[in-house]
Amino acid sequence: MKINEITCKTALSASKLPGLDYALNPYRGCEHNCVYCYAPSVLNEKRKWGSFVDVKRNLPNILAKELKKKKKKGRIGIGTVTDAYQPAEKKYEITRRCLEILLKYDFPICIQTKSSLVLRDIDLIKKFSEKEVGFTLTTI
Repeated sequence: MKINEITCKTALSASKLPGLDYALNPYRGCEHNCVYCYAPSVLNEKRKWGSFVDVKRNLPNILAKELKKKKKKGRIGIGTVTDAYQPAEKKYEITRRCLEILLKYDFPICIQTKSSLVLRDIDLIKKFSEKEVGFTLTTI
């Protein structure tokens, strides 16, 4: 697994997923490498999916700047093409720092993950007036 620390230019993007206005992806790539993952098919990525993770180290700062300028609140999907709570999150805490910023502006959030690491941030998640957490359960 190749972990790369990168800088990003933007934090939020318009979401095409139903019920979401914005997408926030703290990482590009995913350590889980799920065979059923749709992310590789929607991203223009030449590297082999599951072999890399790009850590967007400046994402919280960019997010704070973008939220200050947002005129319209909208529902933010966290981890729409990555798992925001994949193993790298334990070290980098990008998702947690983004949640702290989102909480200040009280944007509605929707988190999708397959990781129990999300429980680390339950203290923050509970404070949002509108929140949703979905879990992927892989079975045989």
